[in-house]
Amino acid sequence: MNTQSIQSTPPLSRTALKVLLVDDDSFQLEMISGILQGLGLSDITQANSGEQALQVLSGGQQRFNLMLLDLHMPGMDGFKFMESLTKVGYSGALIIVSGQSDDVMHAASMVAKLRRFTLLGTVPKPVGRAALSALISKLA
Repeated sequence: MNTQSIQSTPPLSRTALKVLLVDDDSFQLEMISGILQGLGLSDITQANSGEQALQVLSGGQQRFNLMLLDLHMPGMDGFKFMESLTKVGYSGALIIVSGQSDDVMHAASMVAKLRRFTLLGTVPKPVGRAALSALISKLA
């Protein structure tokens, strides 16, 4: 039992973080996964749609600490996905990743906050290592 931390919620190590990456673009999935691995995160699950991500989440076998979510996806976009996330009881942190305009990113941030997600921030595409690292540092 680890008793070193006095904080109410001890920070997780990056290797302990379970990450769900949701993006319909396979190139983005691979690129962002590579960046995350370079930052020390190794437990990464990829979903190429909101529907697939909900299947993974509702399976209940894994509890994710962090989700990276694209906003622009066919079928179920990031806004609809966030609405569905509340129904499956997701309680981890969220980073919104998108190539959308600043106004759309701001609106998505507001939706995430209104839905009481732990929003670490937003990252514009193309995703940069430094931007992701800064946001992940809030968790681990």
